[in-house]
Amino acid sequence: MKYRLGLCVGILFFSCLLFGCREKEEKFEGTLTISFITIGKGDAFLIETPDKNFYMWDTGKKEDREQILAVLQKKGVKELEGIFLSHGHKDHAGNLEMLLQEYSVKKLYLSGKDDVSYKKTDAKALAKEYDVSVTELAGGEALDLGGATGEIWLPDKTNYENENNNSVVMRLVYGKTACLFTGDMEEEEEAEYLSENRKISANILKLGHHGEEDATSPALLKRVNPEYGIITGNAEENPESVNTKTQENLEKCGVKPYYSEGNQLGIDFILDGKEVNVCLIEKE
Repeated sequence: MKYRLGLCVGILFFSCLLFGCREKEEKFEGTLTISFITIGKGDAFLIETPDKNFYMWDTGKKEDREQILAVLQKKGVKELEGIFLSHGHKDHAGNLEMLLQEYSVKKLYLSGKDDVSYKKTDAKALAKEYDVSVTELAGGEALDLGGATGEIWLPDKTNYENENNNSVVMRLVYGKTACLFTGDMEEEEEAEYLSENRKISANILKLGHHGEEDATSPALLKRVNPEYGIITGNAEENPESVNTKTQENLEKCGVKPYYSEGNQLGIDFILDGKEVNVCLIEKE
């Protein structure tokens, strides 16, 4: 009996040495879908969480209304759990009021430090008018977004010289996959973000400031190490988005770029917790 027990233990030990002891495979319920809406220069993303709820990250320009509504209709959106605004510029916050009019919105997320970029969009007043609660972000939050986690970062102080450098940054994490949203963050804000040595790796990087030369430094690309880069601009509407410097940096890091161009409604990035799949949102 002792001989048999010893033999079994020995076989198990050598099997682990030869083949490795397999770890239990982690399973994820559902998928996280980030829809990059094709609107030219401007940021507008629909986020469908693993528990089938919806959020918007930025809202594009007012003239993007029909394209954004077409995507939300195709996705079957009836209400929004929340709207995040990276900052108050018109190409990020232009459709806030339209969305508050068209949909039941539970919460509006804003930077609690940015009191300079909302000159043309009084987001708090609009939220009050439509009876939507406001969460003023302080930075450091880990928000439960229906099975995914939104890790929020804000610069330490308000930048009154360059409004772009007040952008809310969110690393949206689902399992072993992630997307980093950067608003219009330029290299000055990037440097502060990088200095904190936090975990910022992500499969998808939404390039800062529409992919222009004053954002998305090689240092940021190295730390994030993305597979895909989203550029919220195109050659026709914002030629600065399609520049040699950024293109070369992306190529050196092996990042596949996606620009806000084409006849599709948008592009879906589907995260299943282990990998990312990409597909077009076609028009009817």
